[in-house]
Amino acid sequence: MITVEEAFAVVMSGMPRPVPAEMPAAGCAGRVLAEGVLADMDMPPFDRAAMDGFALGGEGPLYGLLPAVHAGDPPSGGIGPGEAVPIMTGAPVPGGADRVAMVEHSQVGKGEVEVFPVPGPGANICFRGEDIREGDLLLSPGTLLCPRHLGIAAMAGRDRLTVLAGPAAGLVTTGNEVVPPSSRPGPGEVRNANMIIMETLLTGQGFPVSFREHVGDDRDLLLESLRRAIDSSGMLLVAGGVSMGARDYVPGVLEELGVEFGFGSVAQKPGKPLKFGRTPSGVPVFGLPGNPVSVLVCIEEYVLPALRHAWGFSAFGKRDFTGTLSEPVEKGAGRTAFARVRVSGPEGGRVLSIPATSGSGDLMSTRDADALAILDSGRTAYATGESVRYHLLSSVYGGAAFG
Repeated sequence: MITVEEAFAVVMSGMPRPVPAEMPAAGCAGRVLAEGVLADMDMPPFDRAAMDGFALGGEGPLYGLLPAVHAGDPPSGGIGPGEAVPIMTGAPVPGGADRVAMVEHSQVGKGEVEVFPVPGPGANICFRGEDIREGDLLLSPGTLLCPRHLGIAAMAGRDRLTVLAGPAAGLVTTGNEVVPPSSRPGPGEVRNANMIIMETLLTGQGFPVSFREHVGDDRDLLLESLRRAIDSSGMLLVAGGVSMGARDYVPGVLEELGVEFGFGSVAQKPGKPLKFGRTPSGVPVFGLPGNPVSVLVCIEEYVLPALRHAWGFSAFGKRDFTGTLSEPVEKGAGRTAFARVRVSGPEGGRVLSIPATSGSGDLMSTRDADALAILDSGRTAYATGESVRYHLLSSVYGGAAFG
C-alpha cells in the first residue's frame, strides 16, 4: 500500500502525451492550443470611424456636406479641405479626411455643418494596423482557449484550429447487485449511481466518453467487456469488483489482458482498494472501489488531474486551499482521509463543516459538499478551529479547482 502522494505521482507518470488534432474552432473552447495563430491582415484593415459623426477635411469650423458613409460601404472618394462626410461607427474614413467630429459637437444647416469645437488631427479615427499588424502572433501555443480567444482566431480568418487532444474514457461498472436507475431494486440490489457519476464528472469537464457498459459478476463476460472497452478507449475506468471478495474478478481479468499495475491499494479513506496500471499498448487503467463516494473521491483526486495532464493542461493538479474546522474530527491512523466538507465564510476565513456520514456508501453525505478536506495520515484527531487543507470539487467549481 502506497501513500496518496506516491499514488498521484505514479498516475501522472503513466499518462500518455497529448497529440495535436485539428477541429472546428467552435468546438475548441476549453482545449489547449497546439499552434500559434498569426494575423493574416492588419486590424483595423482600413482607417475607420470610432464613432458616429462627421469625417472632416481640415480645421473648419464650417464644412460643406457630402453624401454619408455607412459601415460596410466601400471606401468613398476623397474629400478636400472644408468638406465633411456624415459617417457611422466602423465606416471607412474617406481619403483626405484627417479627423472625425462627434455628432454632439455639430450643427447641421442647409448643405453644410458647423463643428465646435473642431477636434484635433486624428481624432476619433482607428487607423489601419493600430491594433494588429499582419504577421503578429495573436495566440501562443499552450493557450487554454476560451470564447474571447476563439473570437480573436476568427478575426484572423481561422475557423479550424489545432489543439491538443488526449484519451477518451471507457467506463465499466460491475456487480450482480447493481440494477439500472430505472429499475426498482429487489432484496440485496442497489441502483447504479456509479455510471452517471463517472460519466458526468468526465464530460462535465469536457472529457469525452467512448464506451459505457455494466457487467455482472461473471468472469468471462467481464473479460469480454473490458477487452471491448480497452479496444475502443484511450483510458479505462472500472468501478467495483477490485477488492478481495470472492467475486472481485477485475484485478485478475485485467492482468489476463496484460495490464501491469503500478499500485494495488492506497493509504487513503475512502478509496483504499484503488488500483492503477497500463495495458501493453499504454492505455491507463483505473480500478475504482465500488462504493459511490469512493468513486467520486478517486475521480476527483486522480482521474480528472490525470485527464487534464493527458490533454495538455499546464495546470492539472488540484489546487490547495486552507480553512478551519467548525467541529472536532477523529480519524483512523495510517491513512489520509478525504472528508466531505461544506465551505463557508469570507476569503481568508473559510470554515469547513463536515456532514454526518455513514461511510463511503453514503452518497447523500456529498449532496451539500463542495470540497474535500485532506486529513493527514499521521493524525488521529483535529480540534475545532484547526487549520486544514482542502480541495474544491471540480464538479462544483470547474477549472478553479485546479492549480
